Amino acid sequence: MIRRSTPIGWPRRDPRHYRFAIPNAVWDYHLKPAEFVIFSYLCYHRPPGTLTPEVITTGVHMTSSTVKKHLGTLVDKELVTAERSLALDVQCITSEKFFTLPNEVFLLRLPPSAFMVYAYLLLIEDRRTHTCHPSYNTIATATGLAKNTAMKSINTLLEVGLIAVESSSYFDKRGMKWKGNNLYTILPMRAAMDTFYQRQLHQLELDVEHRRVLRQQAEYDRRHPRAAPCATDTVQTTPDPAQPCSKLCAR
Repeated sequence: MIRRSTPIGWPRRDPRHYRFAIPNAVWDYHLKPAEFVIFSYLCYHRPPGTLTPEVITTGVHMTSSTVKKHLGTLVDKELVTAERSLALDVQCITSEKFFTLPNEVFLLRLPPSAFMVYAYLLLIEDRRTHTCHPSYNTIATATGLAKNTAMKSINTLLEVGLIAVESSSYFDKRGMKWKGNNLYTILPMRAAMDTFYQRQLHQLELDVEHRRVLRQQAEYDRRHPRAAPCATDTVQTTPDPAQPCSKLCAR
């Protein structure tokens, strides 16, 4: 009999059971958002083993051509080998040069830009308070995104429930009040997943209701067939010589 160190059903406290590590050095390569998502998925799936492009395509919710294209870029940058193994030194679990992402992040189907901004916030957060306050310009510079894209990504993370945003202000030496950087709080993944499943359930209910209405409409059309419309006056018809002339359609 195999004895389990942790009883079944008990919460696991070891972060390695529900989070995966990404080396800090990945930010030095200035990856595009889609490349960053694929590299993160390889870190999540470590050791890659028989990780095929089809599996990666399903995991990151991208097309096969997009995945193959960005995998080639990662190979060219020597971040990934041709066998889809991590070439970057990722023995970072025993060091402090890494940050972690929750495993469920791939289930949320975040846009690549929002995924990258979320990863950056986790990189710079205070591990005790789970907060950080970078400016939009700082986020844009670190991720390589345009400022407007960074702002839209923050709004996406806010809507999904991954972060909370609090505005701040400060006074200068002359007593004038100025707007400061936003304060971002990283929220527990469980809340975001609950919101995600609620939206999925609501969409499923809408789809079921839509199919029910279509079935009712089809049944009504079957029981009440519509008469064929009369031919318009513009349609040219050839009269039958054996029949007397008469109007084709009664007015």
